[in-house]
Amino acid sequence: MTRLAAILVLLLATGAARAETMITSLSTHRLQITSNFVGSQIVLFGAIERDAQTISRAGGYDLAVVVRGPKARVITRQKSRVFGIWMNTDGREFIDVPSFYALLGNKAASDLADLDLRARQQIGIDAITAITPRLGTNPGMTPAFREAFLRINRAKGLYVENPTGVTFLTPNLFRANIPIVPNTPVGTFDVDIFLISGGVILARESTNFEVAKTGFEAFVANAARDQGLFYGLAAAMLALVTGWVASVAFRRD
Repeated sequence: MTRLAAILVLLLATGAARAETMITSLSTHRLQITSNFVGSQIVLFGAIERDAQTISRAGGYDLAVVVRGPKARVITRQKSRVFGIWMNTDGREFIDVPSFYALLGNKAASDLADLDLRARQQIGIDAITAITPRLGTNPGMTPAFREAFLRINRAKGLYVENPTGVTFLTPNLFRANIPIVPNTPVGTFDVDIFLISGGVILARESTNFEVAKTGFEAFVANAARDQGLFYGLAAAMLALVTGWVASVAFRRD
């Protein structure tokens, strides 16, 4: 058997051993929010399919559902007391970081796979390599700014890890609840589903959903973005009219 034939046989055998596939579906692909939005969930359903030749997995299956929001530019600042006044004394700029990140799994991120594999696939907050700020006036403080960035976003509910976020309904059927908090940014959210066994990724599926404003809030947001000059003039005029009405209503004779 030639070397090429041996490689082909090995590839075929490996493919047969990893012949799992997934079928996934979201409860909705578009979530509309208004000013009184208090949070919601999008449900992901999925099924694992195996062909007749696929070997059984002694360790069973693990799942990691990674949800990433639109990329954003964020500046994290440090306040210090200068001559008795609190002032911004240092800062870091984070470029193209996820405005929202959620990892839902059936176990902790560190138990799904090793850090190298998770870093390549951005599975887990500690594995997001994009969260590397530009150096400021004190480069030695950079790790502290990363920790502050993560702490702030965790407190807002925008960065989440839930080791019980995936539920196996049967050995091959699963569901996951994707949390949408009130301050979730609008835009397109990417969803990657990883099927893992023994620390190895067997299959991957991708989908997405959109979070959009609706009603008067959407009109205001679109006007501010698309018609900046007219929006600014209208806001200034409204402020003048409001001030005049207040002065008339509360003036003393």
